[in-house]
Order: sequence, then structure tokens, then C-alpha cells
Amino acid sequence: MKTKLAVLILLLSNLAFGQTADPHTAFSSLKKSIALSTGINLKYIDAGPRKGTPVILLHGYTDSGRSFQQVIDELSASEPGLRLIVPDLRGQGASSMPDSATCAATPETCFEMSAFVADIIALMDSLRISKAHIVGHSMGNMIAQELVLRHAGRVSSLVLIGAFVNGKDAPAIRDFLIGEMLEKQWRSILEQRPGFRWPADAWLLTPRDLGPEVLDFLKQYWVVDPAADEAFVQAVYPETINTPLGVWIGVIKALGQMDNRERLKNVKKPTLVLWATQDNFFPQTPDQQWVKQAFDLAAAANGTRVIYKTYGKTPLPASGMQETDLGHNLHWGAPAAVAADIASFIKTGMPVNNHPYASPSNVKEVLSGEAVDNIAVRGKNALSER
Repeated sequence: MKTKLAVLILLLSNLAFGQTADPHTAFSSLKKSIALSTGINLKYIDAGPRKGTPVILLHGYTDSGRSFQQVIDELSASEPGLRLIVPDLRGQGASSMPDSATCAATPETCFEMSAFVADIIALMDSLRISKAHIVGHSMGNMIAQELVLRHAGRVSSLVLIGAFVNGKDAPAIRDFLIGEMLEKQWRSILEQRPGFRWPADAWLLTPRDLGPEVLDFLKQYWVVDPAADEAFVQAVYPETINTPLGVWIGVIKALGQMDNRERLKNVKKPTLVLWATQDNFFPQTPDQQWVKQAFDLAAAANGTRVIYKTYGKTPLPASGMQETDLGHNLHWGAPAAVAADIASFIKTGMPVNNHPYASPSNVKEVLSGEAVDNIAVRGKNALSER
């Protein structure tokens, strides 16, 4: 009887969360809409029982809630007691942009992490959620940090995926995204237009307005993960290229001003950091060193339980690109493993005791090896002691 019931729950979950002939179209239709007190019309997924344990999942730069679609499916099937709140963050996915009159000339002022945090707090207030477990990927990881630093009482725990703590000095942000891609390449394309004012006139343009070479670049090097399901990646791509340039410019400039290394010593909430060996955006050196130094300070100062778990076994190749193992979007390539770690951390204070990695013979096959030296624990405060 228990087996039949489990199968029925799984089937119902698959129907509810888009596992049909076209799961990606179905996912978009499940989004709810709410007008926040911050002025943003937010689209979001609200899956699971209303009185379930709240988990808020925050996506990365130029992504949408779809970034966690596969993780939602996994968690909904295995952990029906969780309430999963997954917003399209301001300006991204189907959520609205902030006011252009206020923001277009200096877009970073409207995409500071504090603005995202205000949206999340407003959403929690509207949904009457007093406290939640927060999961953040990449940019979402920085929003999660800001949230716990400003509103610790609203946070139960943190799960940080593809994390970084210092955008000001991160080579991927400072040198590539701001210096090369936006300021040198994209700005020069747009300033060929007579009278064009950067960045104000770029506010509602999208990568489509930059021409086919930019779109090809984004398809080959931005919306890509060799370990991920190809149909899923293809569903992400059109949302990314429709993201307004005001978001591209504003978010990355805001992140480029941030350095949380000193501030994070004040974190007292249990934290799980998930990182993969072929993360080419925030690699071991220097970014993960900064992450560990920052959270080690919190562990030393407050006894904060901080756990670092590494996915993958193969380092970045000489190309500097993810090719043969899990990378920056590890929740795309290994959604079941990431979901299991989130659930285990919420329930027990520890991730699953294993070592997920891509098969050497098939990068899209995730294997699970014995945990040897890929999990490190700092601090002593267990999850039950928060």
C-alpha cells in the first residue's frame, strides 16, 4: 500500500509541476502574480502545502524561477511537506521592471541587493511567511547573504550554490562581464546609433537588439551547461535573451560594488555551500578561497555551522570552460543531488554524505561516489539550535 501511495504522489507531482509532453511550457503557466509594496509586479511559483516548511529559492543573474524547475520537481516528489516559493526576481523572467524614470540613468541603484531583499520581504509578508529556509544560486546567493545580514530573524538557514562573496574583485564580474562584455562590446554596438545615451537608452532593449553575433554568443557561452538536459537549457535561452539590458547592466554593476567578506562574520544561521569543480565563473582561486575565509570567520566568531560540499571531481580544463564535469549551474546538471542536499540540510543540518560527479564517459550522467574529502564542516551550532 505504501508503495502504491508513493507512486500516486509522484504521478500527481509530475502532473502538477509540468512533467507532460511539454513540461517547460507548463511550468510558466503555474506562475502566480502579486503586486508588491515595492512597486514590483512579481511572478512566482508557490508549490506545496500552505502550512508546509517554507523554502525560498532565488535564481541567478538573467535567469528566472525556471532555473530551479528540476529542483522543484525533485523536492515536490520526495519532500511533500515543503512549501517551495520560487520568484522571478525583479526585471527577470515574467516579473516587472522598476520605474524607468527613477532607474534608467543609473540602473545599478535599482538592482542593489537591498532592493531584491525588499521584494523578498514584501513577498513573505504578503504570503504571511514569518521565516524561511533560503536557497540562492550565484546572484541569488548574494541576495541570500544580504537577506540574512539585514533580516536574520526571517531566515532559518542558507543554502548557497555557485557562491561568491566579493563581486568587487571577482575576475568574472570585474574583468569579463563589466569590463569586456558590457562596457566594451555591448556599449560600443549601441553607441553606433546616433544620439544614443548609455545606459539610459538601453533600459528596455534586450540582447535581441544587439544583433545575431551577440545572440550566438549567449547561446554558445552563456545559456549552456554540458551536464544539463538539453531541452531544459533550450527553454531557458529565450527567457535570457528577452531580459532587458537595464537588468544586465544594473545587476552586474551593483554586484561589482559588493564585498561581503567582512560583513559575513556576523552570520549566525546554519549555512550549506555547494560548489562544483568546473565552476568557471567563481573558481577555486580566488573566489572559493574568499567564500571559505568569510564563512570561516562566522564559524569562529559565532560557532555558526557552515558546511562546504564539493560536487565534481575533474578540475577546470585549460580552456577555462566547463566541459567534462559539473559546473556553475550545478543545480541544472545535478538537480536530484542538489534537491537531496537541500532536503537533508533542512531536516538534519547536514547534506547527503556522498560525492556527486559527472561520469567520465557521459557528462550528462551524474554518479554518486563515496564522500571522502569533499565535505568540510565548520562551527558547532546545529540546525536545531537556531
